[in-house]
Amino acid sequence: MSDHVPVISYPAEVRRKALHLLALVIPAGILFFGREVSLWVLVPLAVLALLGDWSRQRVAVAREWLHRLFAPLMRPEEIPPFGGRIVFNGATMMCVAAALGVVFFPAALAAVALAMQQTGDAAAALVGRKVGTTRWPGSPKSVQGTAAFAVVAFATGWAFAAAFGAGVSLAQLAAGAVVAALVEVLPLPVNDNLRVPLAAALALLG
Repeated sequence: MSDHVPVISYPAEVRRKALHLLALVIPAGILFFGREVSLWVLVPLAVLALLGDWSRQRVAVAREWLHRLFAPLMRPEEIPPFGGRIVFNGATMMCVAAALGVVFFPAALAAVALAMQQTGDAAAALVGRKVGTTRWPGSPKSVQGTAAFAVVAFATGWAFAAAFGAGVSLAQLAAGAVVAALVEVLPLPVNDNLRVPLAAALALLG
């Protein structure tokens, strides 16, 4: 959710974004194992994540167990009243984005786009909350956070493309990084962990 108005402590934000970085194993796995194996893993993972979010809002035992583990890392809007409207958290949307990316895009592009989103989002959140003094019009997010997103996303995309031979040009990476950073700022109702990697993958298509 980038450098949104702080609703969790900065240390909790750091831990939350550390999970994003640990999740780099997903795009790395896509590049290493290829499309077919990735589909067999990511589609069930996305379904399980969706079911997990549903169960924590409809099944009391599941809610107690899952919130004991993850509530300190969740934002208030990710913890709705029990029995209310179903809300999917950022980690779930990341799993869904990974699955959809491999379904609809070349696996290499989907992986690079996901990695760019994961590191870019972390950079935007941490930099934006520390030095984000210039806000986008009508948005709580900062220009500094967006710039950090674009720079780190580009560097990550280049590193992944080079390490795994993804065959993505510097121009494609630049387009993907800029598009991802700007889409992250837009006040859209779709979770940024879902919309940003898919938008980046579209941009990477060139």
